[in-house]
Order: sequence, then C-alpha cells, then structure tokens
Amino acid sequence: MLLTSDCACRDVQSRRRANGRRCQRKTQVVDPLRLGLHARMPGQKGSRMRQAVSLETRSALFGWSVLAIATCALIALGERDTGAQAATGIQSEERGALLYSQHCARCHGASGNGGPMESYEGRAPALRPEVNPDITVAYLDLVMATGRMPPAASPYDNRTRNVIFDEQERAEIIAWMGAEFGVEGGLPDAAEGNAAHGQEVWNANCAHCHGATGAGGVAGAGAWTPSVRAQPAEIIAEAIRVGPFQMPQFRDTQISDEEISDVVAFLDEVGEEPRTPILGLVELNPVYASAYVAGLALLVVVSLVWIGGRPAWFPDPEQPETPEVPAGAKPKGADPQEAS
Repeated sequence: MLLTSDCACRDVQSRRRANGRRCQRKTQVVDPLRLGLHARMPGQKGSRMRQAVSLETRSALFGWSVLAIATCALIALGERDTGAQAATGIQSEERGALLYSQHCARCHGASGNGGPMESYEGRAPALRPEVNPDITVAYLDLVMATGRMPPAASPYDNRTRNVIFDEQERAEIIAWMGAEFGVEGGLPDAAEGNAAHGQEVWNANCAHCHGATGAGGVAGAGAWTPSVRAQPAEIIAEAIRVGPFQMPQFRDTQISDEEISDVVAFLDEVGEEPRTPILGLVELNPVYASAYVAGLALLVVVSLVWIGGRPAWFPDPEQPETPEVPAGAKPKGADPQEAS
C-alpha cells in the first residue's frame, strides 16, 4: 500500500510538473499576442522596450499632426491669396476707371469715342480700336510714359513734358481700357544688340529727324523732334512700332526686332559719350547748327556796321602834300612884314 501510495504521489507530482511546463509554454506563446509590442524580448528589459516603443509612437503621432496642420495652413493661405488677388484686381480696375475719368475723359469722352476739344482747335481721337485701329496697348503706354498724354498745354506740342502717371497707374488705366474699350496688344521689348549695326540703322531711318546721336531737333514742317537718348529701351521699341503723331510707323518688315535692339544698344553707347562743358552737347544737331550759323551771321553784320560807322581820313591824291611844320616855327607867309 505504501508503495502504491508513493507511486501515486509521484504520479500526481509528475503530472503537476508537466502541466506547469505546458502552462509556461502556453504563456510564452500567448503573451506576445496578448501584449503586442509590449512583450519582453530576449536580452532586453520590458520597461525599456515599452519606453522606446512609446517614444516612437509619440514621435510618429507628432509628425502626422504637424503635417496635418501644415496642410490645413497651406489650404487656408491659398484661399486667402486667391481672395486677395481677386480683391486687388477689382481695386486695380476701379483705380484705372478713376484715373481715366479724371485725366482722359474730358477730351476723349467717357465712352472713348473722342470729340472736339474745348481749349484747342481740333478733335481728340477715339480710343476704341473699332473706330481708331491705331490704338493699341503699346500706343497708350507710349504717350503716357513720355508725358504726351495728358497734355499740360497744347496737345500738338511734342516737346519734352512731365510724366504724370507711373508704371503702375499706366498699367491700371490700360487694363481698364482693355476691359471697357477692347484695346489689345502687348508691349515690345528690346534685347541686347549690336551698337555698330544699330548706328547704320539709325542713320538710315532716324538721324535726319532726331539727329546723329538722338539729341532731337526740328523735322519737316517745323515739327519739334524730342531727344531719345534718355529714354528706356521699351520706349524706343514702342515708338518705332507705333509711330506716334508725326513720326512714321516702322513695321517688322522695315526694321526688325533685332535691329530695334541694335538701335537701343547704339543709343546707350552714345549716352555714355562725354559732352561739351557748355550746353552739354554730343553733336551739333540741326537746331544747334542753325543757331550757330545765325549767331555767326549776326556777328559779321554787327562787325560791318561798326567798322562802317567809324570816321576815317582818306588823303586826296590830286592835291600836293603839305610839308610838315616843326613845332614852334611859323610857316612862310605867316608874317606880313617879311612878305613886304
């Protein structure tokens, strides 16, 4: 009986130990599934592993949060910029309309159809392309950038004037006129050119009115041609393509875009040449040449008058010369006693 009991006890103990080992193996298998990433890894302590995983999780969440906030901010800024651009466009058109009504509508009319001018004889041209095909964006920018419009005095006087509108105001007026009147076109530009070839083009097409170096002068019918040396490249290109007022218009078949760049390069080089101390001349253009000739002729006439008005003694060749009498001596025949 004792043997049987001992065997039974050993049996029970062995079964208990076997069940304990199975439970331990089950725990080792089940724990990673139950605890997930917080399971204890070989060679590491559980608390450290949990801290590392927790830091990685918080970093990932923080990164995604920053990305989400940045995305929302960009969307908001984009909507704000779109709204600001729309508001700016509306304000720009309103300013263009206001500037036109203040400075242009008096002569050209609120509808841009032109009309008689109050202070001067003649008629202001229409600013609508369907009525006046010469009206383009380049034409409008040119006359405003050079001070030709609006005129301070006679609109037919093309001498240098003060520019009223800056670049932004010109763009606003032209944008409004494009929307209201249908004015189309773009602004020409000039690239880097060849000054030597530009001088040839200038002498063939421009020098007879603007002078050999662009200083201006007097053209046909007494028209005053302004100086173009101080004008920017865009203005030179616009003037060549537009042909404002008495100036002829040159198309690309007459003067190409490359030749315009060459002309601009030539004028830039001439502008760097030294000038005379008096009047700051680089050349003797027709105006100064005429003044020089007139001054020289006046000097000759005044000299002749002055010389002709001086009294002068001219001896008579038919009469004998009278002998000179020494000082204090009496000439013969002067004493009546000697004569008797």
